[in-house]
Amino acid sequence: MSFEDSDVVRSAIRVEGFRDDEFNYQLIRALGVADYGGSTVGECLAVAAEITDGSPQSWALAFERLAGRVEDRGRRCLERGHRVSGRDHLLRASTYYRTAEYYAEGEAGRSQSLGARSQACFSEGAALLDPPVELIEVPFDGGSLPGYLVRPSAASSHGREDRFPTLVGIGGFDSSAEELYFHLASPGGERGWNVFVFDGPGQPGCMRVNPTMTFRPDYEVPVSAVLDFLVARIDVDADRMALAGQSFGSYFAARGAATDRRVGALVTNPPVVDMSRYMEAWVGTEVFRMSRDVRPEDVAGVPEDLMPHQMQWGIAAICHRFGVPSFHAWREGMLAYRLGDLVSSISCPVLALMGDREGAEPRAQFDALVAGVGGPVTPVLFTAGDGASAHCQSDNIRLSAQVTFDWLDEQLA
Repeated sequence: MSFEDSDVVRSAIRVEGFRDDEFNYQLIRALGVADYGGSTVGECLAVAAEITDGSPQSWALAFERLAGRVEDRGRRCLERGHRVSGRDHLLRASTYYRTAEYYAEGEAGRSQSLGARSQACFSEGAALLDPPVELIEVPFDGGSLPGYLVRPSAASSHGREDRFPTLVGIGGFDSSAEELYFHLASPGGERGWNVFVFDGPGQPGCMRVNPTMTFRPDYEVPVSAVLDFLVARIDVDADRMALAGQSFGSYFAARGAATDRRVGALVTNPPVVDMSRYMEAWVGTEVFRMSRDVRPEDVAGVPEDLMPHQMQWGIAAICHRFGVPSFHAWREGMLAYRLGDLVSSISCPVLALMGDREGAEPRAQFDALVAGVGGPVTPVLFTAGDGASAHCQSDNIRLSAQVTFDWLDEQLA
């Protein structure tokens, strides 16, 4: 039977990606959180059709418009007393503002505004969940680390008031605590875990309130401050603490596990043992090793044929977040972001996760961590057949959560 002459259109949406690989991943990233209510497939595909391929400005504008529409719907629902509908719209609007923020970093003030709106929508929506998500500010270095604590639902905790096993989720270069909620906190709460997700030094959510708190190689220091704060709570079992790092957050989490014996289990997704090598593989050796130094102010208005728009955006982002004046200063500073001998100091059980199509350098770093840790390790390679081969399993968060929390239950719960 042929449908070529049919007058019925069952879908006007076409599932089409972008020529730009990073745009494709960022779209999958936004789509993936639909698993736990962070987006919808239809909204993401509709906005993708509005974006000019390879244009960060077009991307940021399109997702900002979508976020505004969804937020407006949510607020109208709340005004009419529709609590669940309003909550769901606000949680999705948070994702879309964050997705717009990703490509707005090079524009002064705009990234901060989008990030603040993402945080505001999420905080308001998450307060309407059952149980409500708790907004927490962890004191650190004269400022604070903002985050969210999700406690077990009544069903998963069997109605007990108790101390629960607690997972701390740590994101990477462009992560947000709001996004980590959908990856780790929501699935963890369903399974009887406390989950605390936070924005640390260098991450946008932290730098909005602490502008000088940039990335630092000794990330065990802020991680330790978070653990200090959590173990003082009456609902946290200090003997059942775990860390989960995503993307560059796996480097941060690994440093915490190597130096703090309160960490009873570590999840790395994917393992990053050398951020300098990882970044060189990501941007390409020709760009990474370029002899000309470049500052953010040097790239404004440079034609696309001389410097791709994404590279212009990237230079502004890395200099801002690492607190350096130029590309060469960042490249030199990255040499300190290596685990080195700390790998062998990780003695707690480790779960190492990775998609099998992430590339040769990520696989080499995965293998290095698996071979080098001092304690028991469980390596898991997700495949395209699993529908989970993307970075951090953004294409299949539910499968990733199942593997992560089943393993954690077996180790600590």
